[in-house]
Amino acid sequence: MTAIAWAQRGIGRLEPADKPLLDSFQQANFGPHSLPVRPDYHQWMYEDVPHPDVEGPQFWVCKRNGAIVGQQCGIPFLLQAGERVTRASWAIDLMVAPEWRLRGVGPALSEAHAMASPVSISLGMTDAAYKSYKRTGWTDLGTIPTWVRLIDAPRCVRVSPFKGPLVTAAGAVGGPLLSGLSMGGNALARLRGASLELVPAFDERVDTLWEAAKSAHPALARRDRQTLAWRFDQLWACDRLRRFYVVRRGEVMGYVVLRVDEWKGEPVGVVIDYLTRPGWTGAAFALTVELARRERMTALLCRTLNARAVRTFNALGFLSLKNGVRFPTRVMARVGQNGEPFKAVVSDPKNWLITAFDSDIGFKGLGE
Repeated sequence: MTAIAWAQRGIGRLEPADKPLLDSFQQANFGPHSLPVRPDYHQWMYEDVPHPDVEGPQFWVCKRNGAIVGQQCGIPFLLQAGERVTRASWAIDLMVAPEWRLRGVGPALSEAHAMASPVSISLGMTDAAYKSYKRTGWTDLGTIPTWVRLIDAPRCVRVSPFKGPLVTAAGAVGGPLLSGLSMGGNALARLRGASLELVPAFDERVDTLWEAAKSAHPALARRDRQTLAWRFDQLWACDRLRRFYVVRRGEVMGYVVLRVDEWKGEPVGVVIDYLTRPGWTGAAFALTVELARRERMTALLCRTLNARAVRTFNALGFLSLKNGVRFPTRVMARVGQNGEPFKAVVSDPKNWLITAFDSDIGFKGLGE
């Protein structure tokens, strides 16, 4: 569709003059205290993104009768697919005013976003967005499981922080077994000469790690120093995050980004992101489990799609909640005409490494 055709439908990129209209729309549809209405969030997410769209910030709006009635945003990123790299975008914050739903606004906004990048990915969409994407040719890649490592099973049962299957599992998994798995995994990491090094921010060493690790996964978003600094070191809530390097004899073998949330008064560790050299995921998570045990966390969670790490997580005593703690985190992909060479890789969920680093699924804490 041409730019004129989009304009005739009221679809276009956000202009500076649209800001008052956008404020009114977001206040009414997201809520006055939500992330999208924060000025620092808008600047960081759309203006400071490390791999920007050459056409400008990925923020589309639909205007009708002098008001904004819908929006669709994107986070541009570089998709590493083996040795090849292509532009891609995470689809986020699709919202249509209630009175304009089922009138073609949502699909038109989604199409405008999809046409801007060779590859588009959406994580954690609502039921309405999921149905809309399915109708417009997106591929369903399933869900991102939440991997849960119980650290103190009795405390998990007592406060019932996750309800349902996790409480049942907590009652079935004995404390001695969990302790044995912790000691065994930690001993293996120590045997390899690995330890966790807390760092205040990501430095140039992570670029070396990225070059060594990127080929281990057929599809993942770039995780170099520039990207990680933007996502974690410049985040408005960066003080809630701890960055650890997995180090062996001074060499960085991986990293883990950890946040501690609270659920019903109990501390729960959340691994927001991780990346390791081939063969080092087990050591990284064994050391993180041991850290969680020393700091008396109730459990350790990691929301990640990583087929290559399933056996590792199982061996370390992690339980897989395929539909998440509260609701499923769906994954969908749309490959445009310029992305055809990447379609086979992108369309297979077994190829992906996805964590809460990706898109905007890691911003909210467990109790939020």
